[in-house]
Formats: sequence, structure tokens, C-alpha cells
Amino acid sequence: MSDNAKRGGRGGRGGFRGDRGGDRGGRGGGRGGNQSRGDSQSGQGGGHLRGGYQSRGGDQARGGGPPRGGGGFRGGPSVDMAVRGDNPDNTPPETGGVYLRDKPILAPDASVTNAENTLVQQTKGKIIDGMPGRTGYGTKGRVIVLRTNYFQLQTAFETNNPEAPLYRYDVDITGDVSRPKRRRLLSQIVADARFNGVSVATDGARIIVTTAKIELGSWATGDSMLLADPSATSPDATGTVPAHVQAARARNTIRFKVDYITSYTLSQMISYLRSTSATAIYDARGDLIQLLNIIMCKRPSTIGDVTAVAGNKFYPNQVHPGKKYMALGGGLTALRGYYSSVRPAVSRILLNLNVSTGAFYNNDSIITLISQSGKGSLSLQEAFIRMLKVEVSYKPSKGDAFTKVKTIIGFAPGPDKKALKRKRFGNSKETRFSYTDASTGKVIDTSVFDYFRTHHGITLAQPDRPVLNVGTRADPQYVPQELCKVLPGQRYGRLLSGDQTTNMLAFAARYPNKNAQSIVDEGLRLMGLQHPDINLQALTVQPFGFSVKTEMLTVPGRILPTPQVKYGKATVNVRNGSWNCDKQTFVRAARFANWAALKLDIGNTPAMVESPNPENLRERDMKNAPGTIDELARYLRNYGIIMGTYGGLGSRRLLETTIENRDANDKILIEIFEFQKKKGCNMLFIVLAKVDKWLYARIKVFGDTKYGIHTICAVGSKLQKGKNQGMYMGNLALKFNIKGGGVNHTVPGAMIAPMDEKTMLMGIDVTHPSPGSSAGAPSIACVVASEDHFLCQWPGSIRKQKGKQEMVGEERRDGDMVNGLVEMVIERLRHWQKKHSNALPAKIIVYRDGVSEGQYALVLEKELPSFETAFKQLYGAQQKWPKMAIIVVGKRHHTRFYPTKQEDADYNERAPDRSSWNCIPGTVVDRGITGRTYHEFYLQAHQGLQGTARSAHYVVIKDDLKFTADALEQLTHNLCYLFSRATKAVSVVPPAYYADILAERGRAYLFTTLQEDHGVSEGSVVPGGGDEWDGSVHPDLRNSTWYV
Repeated sequence: MSDNAKRGGRGGRGGFRGDRGGDRGGRGGGRGGNQSRGDSQSGQGGGHLRGGYQSRGGDQARGGGPPRGGGGFRGGPSVDMAVRGDNPDNTPPETGGVYLRDKPILAPDASVTNAENTLVQQTKGKIIDGMPGRTGYGTKGRVIVLRTNYFQLQTAFETNNPEAPLYRYDVDITGDVSRPKRRRLLSQIVADARFNGVSVATDGARIIVTTAKIELGSWATGDSMLLADPSATSPDATGTVPAHVQAARARNTIRFKVDYITSYTLSQMISYLRSTSATAIYDARGDLIQLLNIIMCKRPSTIGDVTAVAGNKFYPNQVHPGKKYMALGGGLTALRGYYSSVRPAVSRILLNLNVSTGAFYNNDSIITLISQSGKGSLSLQEAFIRMLKVEVSYKPSKGDAFTKVKTIIGFAPGPDKKALKRKRFGNSKETRFSYTDASTGKVIDTSVFDYFRTHHGITLAQPDRPVLNVGTRADPQYVPQELCKVLPGQRYGRLLSGDQTTNMLAFAARYPNKNAQSIVDEGLRLMGLQHPDINLQALTVQPFGFSVKTEMLTVPGRILPTPQVKYGKATVNVRNGSWNCDKQTFVRAARFANWAALKLDIGNTPAMVESPNPENLRERDMKNAPGTIDELARYLRNYGIIMGTYGGLGSRRLLETTIENRDANDKILIEIFEFQKKKGCNMLFIVLAKVDKWLYARIKVFGDTKYGIHTICAVGSKLQKGKNQGMYMGNLALKFNIKGGGVNHTVPGAMIAPMDEKTMLMGIDVTHPSPGSSAGAPSIACVVASEDHFLCQWPGSIRKQKGKQEMVGEERRDGDMVNGLVEMVIERLRHWQKKHSNALPAKIIVYRDGVSEGQYALVLEKELPSFETAFKQLYGAQQKWPKMAIIVVGKRHHTRFYPTKQEDADYNERAPDRSSWNCIPGTVVDRGITGRTYHEFYLQAHQGLQGTARSAHYVVIKDDLKFTADALEQLTHNLCYLFSRATKAVSVVPPAYYADILAERGRAYLFTTLQEDHGVSEGSVVPGGGDEWDGSVHPDLRNSTWYV
């Protein structure tokens, strides 16, 4: 597997990666503080850990490819939607183009532009809510007009119509009540007669919003309500309610109290947003935005065949007539839905609506689903179906057959619990339980098989299958698998396999014009905002005092000048953010004193073809193994890399990389590295028989952390393929040179004042355990930093920290409290000192990745003091500290931009079928949809090859350097051309990108803990997991860019 290969999922970041911008699940949360955007329902991405797969809807992101759009609803006017996805109706392939190409282009709202221009004069040079105010708007580059997936809310106040207040109530529920029960309770509460004649919406968790004040009655002091259960057993002929039914009713009787909180008017929000005073305050803006989100999501939340995820993503599920879907394999289906978020901007309130793609379980029988999953062991099967909701259908001893919804806790435990060697799971004949016979009062011990045959007249057809526990661990309830069917619309929250990821990307990637059309047509319809036959908003949002315009906003944008790219002897031609380095030499060549190559076979699969067969077309263009390595060495030398003593091409064979063989394969790998270390090898090139994530991870563990040997991996079939071999060798040369301390290329004039040669750039990122990770799995925090003005070498520091903790800081280690961020910052500063004659940097610019809008203040509160502690230790007095800027990099947002003219789009007239129709690299937007006071902008530096390109979102949260808008935008754009592992501009600024890659490497060091789900119980041990990694890197590599 080439080190350029996709590296699988990250934390819960989804099971795929390409060239930047993959999905991390959502971020959630509002901005916090007084300046909060108030998007507490959703923030940038819906509030998940970085888990499972949740695409943002056809995004190019890190290499993804084209999505299709979907939506619709039931329960109102009928919606005609063609089924798409598996292409069951043989619809023709989609084609790209400019969205609304033949329609007039509406000019961006001049009143908003004027308000921005006035407001920025008030924010310049001020600290507002602890963050620097906007210093200005950018002016550099060619001015263009773009459409964006935002829609303007128009309040009754703005149209000079009477407005009614919005009233907020909070429901305080007694005890620990599950989220599904909370939703059911809130649904029953708002259906009460108290709300007759009143428009009402709820978030299903706590909040109720109405258009009139209601009489609470007994709810104000406390009341109880029995949750409706359509499958509940009725009293028998004597009026007696069975004991188990009484117990169920007691469990489903919920005590609660309803509190009136306050009322709001939308006119207050609009007045605040229109204010041109930087000191204007409306303390309730976050709360009001939250209510607007609840109102906006009411319609799709109440449609039975639409699945809501995280409160603001809505997927027409498998039983919806207008579903958009694709089979992923392994028991999963991709569904297309929509993300919704109400957000405040200058002078107006906006709705951000975007396509979203998710993976869901197939709604088949549980037996069919388990078979589809392909999970070989019972442990993996149990992990796959755990917490799934199923319909259990059978005929009770008395009465008619019924269906009841239950949640799978797992398989029933096996017999002989105390035996050393026992079956872990029990089938229907082995699983026994006791019950009290209603007629005799006797306690009867029976098996599940006998119970269903005796009481329900059901002779199980597959009695050897493990029984399902649909109760709890402490109080189990057992049902056979063959009586259960999976409910539709249940999201799969774990990492996808390689094949599933490929299928998901194929489904998700769509041309931007098609995505835009889906948002306007199907997305607005799903949200209850548009219908061809009726005024649907009159039923949905207008009763709450506002409407939504159904045309996408237009905003001003600019295309920044393309930077120059220079190699050792020449400046190369850059086109659409890409260039060719063939026949170039690197700016500074790496030197390897001793290197070797290794051919690593796996089982019966050879890593390389030894004897080309001229009659075999596939093998005809391949060289033999030694010849291929010689060819690689020739390429490396042509780029200027100094390859010292060559230790030859070795060959070893591993066992098949099954879990059972991991310990044995580890021993072979240890022998390999011991041998190379004794020979003084400092670069080992390893040719693999096939892609194998576990093997790749173990090679990196041994090379990076145990023996201090640089490693580069490649799959033999790619290395020996004659077609495009030069390009593949060139990509390998980029990595050889970086690992060896070289400089691949430079961007003349990349440093823009206030940045200079005394400025250090830093990147910080944290990756979290994904769903299915081992209990107690850690998060991994990383800091990378530049070491000189070339900005090619980015040594990094890495630490384990408490799982799911985003902020980098204090943690307990060996009984003591240790600040990991202080340690890592000091490590990077001391390395800079060594490179600069003991001088420390005078300026530091930090690009912080992985922070949601609601966490900006936390970075300043929790992480900035760690920098100051490090400065105090190394610089001394505060007046000697470096000037510092911190810029948060966001990739998890749902903002998209669409060209309005062909000349502003990525269109190739000579190859129209290879045109992406995205915005041109260098497109920047800093007004029209941004906030009132902070310095922020969106930059699409890269070429989005497939799907809808996603810009990176940059927000300045600290700025001692006093950046102008033009300076920071152009600097960030220039830096995106300095990612040394590629010959193209990348979508996210390299400091953040390198930190992300280093965090991913940390996940490889803890492969079993963080990237696998074996269905093992807590405390179980899986061989060859790498869980022994202590968080350190070998001293021989520590100050190199070893992780690329």
C-alpha cells in the first residue's frame, strides 16, 4: 500500500480519506460567548463525534467523487420524486454545467454590502467578546458573483406585517429517561388539548416553542403521562391486567414538569443584525436561533418515513417512495438526505441547506442482515447488530398476533458461565430462563425453544442461531432471530470497509449544479418550504411569523492570483491548482546514508512479479523485481536525492494477515527491523503484496516508534505497472525527499507581511476514538511546526490524551498532572532554536484544526495559557514573548459555492467530460454570509475534481500580528501550494493538513484500539494490536517529517 493510499477512517471521521476534506461527522454547537452565532442546534456539522460515515453531500472533500440529491415527504400534498441511486429506472448519467445557466444572475444584496462596509469600520482594531474584530474585507483578485446554498428568512417585521412573539417552554423530566422516550413524551405533550389553535414545535428533548402563551395547569407543578404503546396488552375478560403489563405501564409512566421560560420577537433579532455598531448586543440571539432551528426542522421531524439524525439531518428512508439510495454491500444502504441550519448574518437571518449522505442498515430480517454483513464470527455479528431496533412479531398465548419494537442488546450468553472453556453465546435450546405460571403460580424453568413451542405454537426453524437479548444485561428478554425484522432508517455509525467506502463515494459525488438543483427542489420540499401546487410555507413556517425565500443567495467572491511554484532549476507552469514536476530537481536534496528494499509476500500472494511473461498482456509491461527497484533508484537520483549504500532487495513471506496470525507476523516484522537496524539502514522501502491496513499500521509502529527507521510502502502491482509508472515513481520521490530532510519546491513570495523569516507556523489537531473503538480508547493530540523559511519540513509532536477530549492540555500521566500541549510546544520551539543559532521565533501563527464554532472561546481559555506557559519557560519576561495569531480551520461546515458563469467555473473546453464545474482554485468569499464582527473567510484553494468542492473556513480568534484581510487570505492561499507530498494545491492550509496526517499516524500506532471493532468485551485482548504504544516516537526520527 503506497503511503499515498487512502488510510481508512480517522476517529470517527468516516471510513474514507482522499486528498483532504473527508467527513468527520459533525461538530455541533454554536460559537459560544456573546458573539455566538447561536446555532446551538447544529453549529458546523450536527454534533457527532467523528464517527461513522456522514458525508456533507457530494463533496469533493478529500478526494471524494460526484452526490445526487433526495428528499420529499409524506403526510401532506403528494410529492413526485423519481427513485435514483441504484439507477433502477435506467436514468441517464448526470452531466455537469452551471446551475441556472440560462437564468438572470441576481446581484448580491447591496444593502448588506453597505452594512458590512459600515460595520467593519467599527470592528477594526477592537477585541469583541475576547476575539479580534474584522479588520476589513479582501479586495485582491478578480471579482465574481457566486450562488451559495443559503436562503433568506423574511420576518413579518421586515415586510411591515404584525408579528407575534415566540414563547419558549422547557420540559423537566424526572429520572433518567432515554432519548426515544423523551421524544415520545414531548410528542404526546404537544398533542395535548392545551395547544389547540396554537402553532407549536419541539426539539423532542426538552424545548417547546409556541405562538401563544398556554395555560399549563397541573404541568406547572408536576404531572405524569403514560407513553402510548400500540402493542400493549388489554385486560382479560375479568378486567385483570397481567403483572408484566402493569410493570411495563409503570416503566412507561413519566413524571415531568413544564416551565415557561420567556418570549422573543424576531424584530429584536433583525434590529440587532442590522445594527452597524460593533458594540450592539442582543443577549437572546443564540436562544432565538435555536428556536428557529426547532421550527424549521418540525416538518421533516414528524414524517414517519424520514429519519432524523442529530436533530438537523433528514433522510427519506428505505420505505419512503422518494428515497435516493444505493446498496453499499455488507448489509448497508447509502441514503441521501438534507442538512438544515438557521444562521445569523449581517442584516439578515439565513437558512443553510445542504445535501447529506449517510450509511444505514438494510431493513431486512435480522437473519438476512447478519448474512449480508459478511461477519464471520459471532462476536463480530453481535457487534454489528448491537443496539439495532427490530420489530418482533408473533402470536402471544392469548389474543391476536402483534408486533412490538425492541432494541437488541446483544446475543444471549452461553451456558456454563463459570466454565473455563464455554460457549460465549447461547442458542434457543441452550438459553434458559424462569417464569411464573399465571395459572398455577409455579416457577418454571424452560428453554427459549420450548417456551415458544409451548406458549405460542411456534417451532423454531433455526434453533441453532444465537438468541437475541432485547431486554437489558441485568434483566434479559430473549427472542429468536427468526421473529425479528430490522426497522428502516437506522444509521450505521461505525467505520465503513474499503469497498463500502468506494461505493459511498460513488453515490455521494455529484456535479455541483445537480446538487444545487436537488437542494432547491427536493431539499426545500422536504423542509416544507416549497411545493409546486400549494403554498406549503403557510402550513409550516408562516404561522411562526416568517417565510423563507426559495432562491439561493448570490454573494460576491474573488479569484486570487495563482502563486508561482519553483523547483531547483526552474519555475513550473501551474494550471488549475496543479503542476508537473517531471524532469525537475528538488530545491534541496535529501541524503540517505544506507537504504534497502524489501519484498513482503503475504501467504500465497507475491509482492512483485519476478519473471515477466511476454504472452500475458498484464505482465508484459512489468519489469522483474530487482529491475523495478533499480528504476526507482534512477528516478530518485534524477530528482537529486542522494541515495547512499544500497543494502539490496530482501524478500520475506508473512502468514495471511488474519487476527489469529498477528502475533506470528509481528515476530517476522521484528526480525526484519532488527536485521535492518544492525545494518545501519535509515530508509526501508517495502513492497507489499496487497493493501492491508493492519500490516501497514504495524510497519509504521516498528519503523517509527521502535527502531527509528524511515519506511515507505508501495503495492507491487502499482509499482510494476508500466502505464503511469513515471508519475507513481515521482510521487514516491516526493516522500523520499521529505522524509530525508529535503525541500521539494518553494513558492517565491509566499511569505506576506506581517509574516517573515522569523515566523514559525504551527498546526494543531486532535483525533478521537470512532464508534466501535475499545472502551477507554484515547484521543490523540498533535502539534506540527515549520523549522525554516522553506516551509517544507514539518516535524511534529504527538501525545495520547483522554478519549473524546478536544482541547489539548492537562492530563494525568503516571499519577501526575502533565500539560501535553506545553510539552509539545516546547519541543517544537527548541527544535527551531537548533535550526536558528539558538534564536527563538519572533512570531508564531497557529492554524488550529478540529474545532467547532462553539469551541472558539475554549481554545483561548484552555489552550492559549499552555502556549503562555511554554513562552514563560523559554522566553522569560512577557515582553520577550513572540507575537501570536491563532486561526481556526473548519472543514466540517455545510457552506457550498456555485459558479454563475462558465468562465468562473472549472471547465475544460478540450475535455468537457473531465470538467468538474466547481469554482476555480483560489476562489475566496469573505462577505454576504459571514458573521457580523469576526475576521473570517472561505477559501477553495484546490481543484475539486469530482463532486461539489468544499472550501475551507478560516476564523481568526487571536491576532497580535494585525493581519489585513488581503494579507491573510493571500498568505493562506500561497501556503496551500506548499504541501510537499503533492504537485497540487490542497484544500486546507498545510500546517493543519500535516497535523491531521500526524494524528492519523497516531491512530495507526493504536490500530486495534482505534480502528477495529472485533466485538470483544471490555478487557479482552486482540493479538498484534499495537496497544503497547506509549505515545512516543523514536529519537532518530523525532525531529524529521517522518509521518508523511
